[in-house]
Amino acid sequence: MAHFIVRNSLNPNKVVKFNITLQQQVLNTGEGEPIWTAEINTLETTVSGVSIGPKYIHLRSLENLDEEVNKAVSELSEQVDWSPRQDDSRGPYVSSYLPTGSSSVNIDSKIQLVIKESLPSSGIDINSLSVELDGIDITNEVEVSGDPYEYNLKWKPRTVIYESFD
Repeated sequence: MAHFIVRNSLNPNKVVKFNITLQQQVLNTGEGEPIWTAEINTLETTVSGVSIGPKYIHLRSLENLDEEVNKAVSELSEQVDWSPRQDDSRGPYVSSYLPTGSSSVNIDSKIQLVIKESLPSSGIDINSLSVELDGIDITNEVEVSGDPYEYNLKWKPRTVIYESFD
């Protein structure tokens, strides 16, 4: 059995301990295909004081284990009494950007922004992101990486070849 903790970003002062047990089992009297069973549980209670039941994951391989554990922990975490929650009253901000220094840059300059949101926070909704450059929407051209509390946005101009007609 392994233990891990989860913290709710709207109550950064509270942590909840979860337990996970992973076992390999063979069905059909030992002749069947092996499967993996994971049990995830916590001793925390709901808002009304009711115990939160465990989640079970059954897998034929460990290929999707991380994804399934994240899903199960999210479902369990939704039941936890996270009170008192704090308001997410501040918006995200740009913590750094490149290029810096000048109000004008070369036409082939790459642009990079780091957008952050400080705790307590429900995180940045990346699906609502809109990026414009000189009034032109380039949202679909921006490469986004990171997590809901810090995203790195990168954009590089498309190569344009100009021909002159004489």
